[in-house]
Amino acid sequence: MKSATLALLVLAASLSSWSQTNVPGNAVKSSKHYRESGVGNATGRSGSANMVARALLDKDGNTIVEVTTGTIDSANTPPGSFRKVQFKPLTAAGNALFVHNYFPSTASGYYSFVSPSLHRAEQIQLQGNISGIDRNRTDVVTVVEVVKTRPDLAVGNLTFPSSAFVNHPVNISANIVELNGDASAATTCVLTIDGNVVDQMRNVYVDAAGSVSCAFVYTFKATGTHTIQVTAANVVPGDWDTSNNSSSGTIDITNPMTAESAFASFQDNNGGFPLSRTTTSKQWYLGNLVEDVSDTSGQTGRSQLSNATFSSSGCTGSTNAVPWQFPVKVTYSENMDGAPVYSFTDQGISGNSISYTGYNFPICRGMVANEKLQYGSAYASDHWNYLSSYQYYDSAGNLLFLGQTVQSQRYAGDVTYFSYGYECYYWDSPSGTCNNPSDYYTWNSPGQDVYGTVVPVGGTWVPTVDTQDAAGATFSGSISVSLSSTQQTNSQPETCYNYGPDLDGYYYQNCSSSTNNYIITEGSASN
Repeated sequence: MKSATLALLVLAASLSSWSQTNVPGNAVKSSKHYRESGVGNATGRSGSANMVARALLDKDGNTIVEVTTGTIDSANTPPGSFRKVQFKPLTAAGNALFVHNYFPSTASGYYSFVSPSLHRAEQIQLQGNISGIDRNRTDVVTVVEVVKTRPDLAVGNLTFPSSAFVNHPVNISANIVELNGDASAATTCVLTIDGNVVDQMRNVYVDAAGSVSCAFVYTFKATGTHTIQVTAANVVPGDWDTSNNSSSGTIDITNPMTAESAFASFQDNNGGFPLSRTTTSKQWYLGNLVEDVSDTSGQTGRSQLSNATFSSSGCTGSTNAVPWQFPVKVTYSENMDGAPVYSFTDQGISGNSISYTGYNFPICRGMVANEKLQYGSAYASDHWNYLSSYQYYDSAGNLLFLGQTVQSQRYAGDVTYFSYGYECYYWDSPSGTCNNPSDYYTWNSPGQDVYGTVVPVGGTWVPTVDTQDAAGATFSGSISVSLSSTQQTNSQPETCYNYGPDLDGYYYQNCSSSTNNYIITEGSASN
């Protein structure tokens, strides 16, 4: 159980010093971006001097223009220094509206300024005079940058069971989508329980118009209702709208009891995803309209996720639960409206076995003194499969209570990132010496498809899981889930910003509106 695992590990070392020893073969270090499909930043070179430029349009209508001789968003000090930066916004015909020259007051290889006059997809010419790189020479680098809408990360599809047992691991996941479609972003995916930060994963990269999942596992140490929240924090290069950066829900944690339970959920988002946006820009000079442009961008997408969990637990003699004997064969299938739509077989999931002592609580007319736990996870086709079983014994070694669970989950989006707690629980050896977990992701589809394997949607979804362990013991479950479809339309009405006159006598009006329009087909069931 994760609570016991974490309790032992925290006594031995802090979370920041942990590392996992059994990293899956399909795991990829997050320093390698899974895809880069947004509008790129402008780059140019003269002699040994390199210049990178980026222009990001904010929600308030201002554009932050940045130039650097190093790498954008890097903590490293860029070489050389800008003596002058020249800025020319261009008309649709490629003519300069005006010229501004900036003379940085401090010597640095990075410079930025704010312009209220730019619109999405507008081209701007930037010229940097750079000293301190080529000896006795000032390098002049000229680039043309395209104004991009700042990335907007939104957290949704928060997935976890409605209830769970105290001191037992609970798998939690959430989906992060980039809505604006121009620029990528990096974030820290943070899990909070009852307002307290308990786990995280750093370096979560989301491509422009991309979608990723964050996977956590957490053990609740107290019964009652608890609040779960997942947040996309510390967004770089800064988020368009932080109001959609979190998603939350509640879970009911109870004491172990005799029960046979099943829980399943399914969700499919299809259509105007992430969203469409329309921008207009008008510019006047000396009372004459000199620029009037309109731009509409958008695309369609799809996100599909599912979860099926089957459990059995109870006092000795009252349950069919048994300890897992690894390896375990898992066969999974899905039916939609009675027709088979998906299936796979994982021939053998390996796992861990751990014993815990020092317990002292009553159950099944006895007093628990120790516990044995078997657990494991593995990736097959588009799904992660999770196995766990546990047994409570009294001080004389008599088996009092036991439980068994199998879960098969398909995460939403392109890739799934794993938290430090997840890696230390599922990817560490049973020794409890997890030190320095790194940042990893896995593709949600073996073929690295944008949307993964997408099953056709209907009115009734039935997931079935069958298992057989090395001792020949079987454990299975199936549940029927009714699905319903609704049209989701979220619109931001047109918002306009007016500026002027500026130092050159120009007046500006920039307007934007957006629509998020898609069909969501979803349902969940439990018994």
